[in-house]
Amino acid sequence: MGAWLIELISNLIDITGNPIADTVIFAIIGLISGSIAFGLTGFISNTTRSYNSKSMSDLHWGIRVILFFVLTYVIAKIVEFIKGIFTPPALYYSIGIIILIVAAFILLKVFKKPVNKEINKLVDDKPEYDKNERNITENVIKRDLRKCPYCGGLLVERQGPYGNFLGCSNFPNCKYTRNE
Repeated sequence: MGAWLIELISNLIDITGNPIADTVIFAIIGLISGSIAFGLTGFISNTTRSYNSKSMSDLHWGIRVILFFVLTYVIAKIVEFIKGIFTPPALYYSIGIIILIVAAFILLKVFKKPVNKEINKLVDDKPEYDKNERNITENVIKRDLRKCPYCGGLLVERQGPYGNFLGCSNFPNCKYTRNE
């Protein structure tokens, strides 16, 4: 997009109040709209199988200008919203809302009941056979974790130069190891 168009728009639309920042924003918007327009023009040309360079150029510039104005409007509204948040009345409300959220979060953390106690209470309330079944299941899982997945041998604790680890009892025939 020509520099004259960017300057014309920056004279008409004041986004940040700083002409240099506005020019940079418009240049970025121009690059974005140009890239999107280039891709859309190629897609439309491939879809319609029309490769006339004049019509492609006209389509490209039409899409580019429309996108430029739409993106400029959207960014101007976003900047206006952000400016509105940081003006004194809205700023005070924003700070108050943030303080309320933090206070609510702290109160929830302080007065939250521990979940583990409730789970333990539920487990303790079960009949005796459920507790035994749970212990048996835990022992089976522990026993399976001590079994070598390669040869089926027993994994034993060993000490190495980098600390403790589990190694297969069939060493040196089986060299399986894993961290404890």
